[in-house]
Amino acid sequence: MTKLLERWRQMSLAWLVFFVIVVDLIGFGIVIPILPFLSPQLGGGTDDIAFILVSYSISAAIVAPIWGRLSDHFGRRAILGICLLGGAGSHFLLAAADTLWMVYLSRAVAGVMAGGVPVATALIADVSTADQRSRAMGLIGRAFGVGLVMGPVIGGVLARSEADFTVPCVVAGALSGFAALLAFLLLPRDVSASGAESLQQKEAPDPAPLRELIRRPGLISFICQFAFHTCAVSAAVYLFPLWVAEELGWQAREVGLFFGLVGAVMIVTQGNILGRMTDRFGNIWVLRGAAVCFSSALALSALVSGPWAMSLLGLAVFSAATLCLPVLNTVASHLVPPASRGQFFGVTASSAAMGRIVGPLLASALLVGGGYTSAWFGASLVVLPVVLWSMTGGRHIGAAAPLDPDPIVG
Repeated sequence: MTKLLERWRQMSLAWLVFFVIVVDLIGFGIVIPILPFLSPQLGGGTDDIAFILVSYSISAAIVAPIWGRLSDHFGRRAILGICLLGGAGSHFLLAAADTLWMVYLSRAVAGVMAGGVPVATALIADVSTADQRSRAMGLIGRAFGVGLVMGPVIGGVLARSEADFTVPCVVAGALSGFAALLAFLLLPRDVSASGAESLQQKEAPDPAPLRELIRRPGLISFICQFAFHTCAVSAAVYLFPLWVAEELGWQAREVGLFFGLVGAVMIVTQGNILGRMTDRFGNIWVLRGAAVCFSSALALSALVSGPWAMSLLGLAVFSAATLCLPVLNTVASHLVPPASRGQFFGVTASSAAMGRIVGPLLASALLVGGGYTSAWFGASLVVLPVVLWSMTGGRHIGAAAPLDPDPIVG
């Protein structure tokens, strides 16, 4: 009975974190679709749209490890709340933007305050037991799915015209502020997954320096997998709307509905399906299968035509991609002590942010040089390092002194 109550408490905390992040990501989802329409109104060109998006990723890549380390020192709740408040401020700044430089500044501030997701990921790792870690990490994927479905829909409804986006930005800021309030009021000051982890934290109150963490054999290679994965995902996100617009005549409405379907699939697959798969086959085998499907679907996209084939392959691309990240996060949670998780998840988030910078630039260059065939094939090749890692280093990294009693390899 005691174990059941403890597990219920842990999962309740994980679901509470999920709710806080969902509220924030809905606000994030409201803002992202309007950026390509807002910046031209203020004198920006297509290159400004790209640079505005990149400014967010660069800022996030620089500061994510810092937020993670601060959460290790001062607690997850405080840093998560600060990041959410900062995100709210960036949305309000965007609502007030009447010049292009204010749009740049708002997105740079949003990137600086983007530490909420890695800190929340570390918090979920803290409150989940080793055998429930995959299911708990799937909640982060579910949160992204809900935000991807609800955010753009709410943003479209709230936009009073194609030239007035103040209300959606204000609502996005209010939602992030509300998420911060929930974090400060409802989340406990300190959490841990078990008494054993609490003991570890007391015995080692100071997080290990980053240089000591990455000295472990194979850890740098593992961190790079986040960049490879996100690079391919961001390339696909860049290519897909252009591809279906040119080949099928889709407009923003059709593309938005498609990504809403992707979000719905994420909500379903990130829950019990992912947990059952990892329970049966192990994390590394699930990662291997998802990465192979991801790469194959990208490559096949270069060969098909017609609405059904293109739509189904697009769904396969993004569905397979969304299975990879929770597994990578689960593996990451086993590789460092609880007192250093925040810092380590900040490093992996920084690696992923670098992938988000490179992905669209790479896809754009390949598209100009060789069309969609070259771009889709190139994106598929970016995933191959993840496949190769899952077959080589991924099979052994967990055996190099895992910190949890359960094996992380299949």
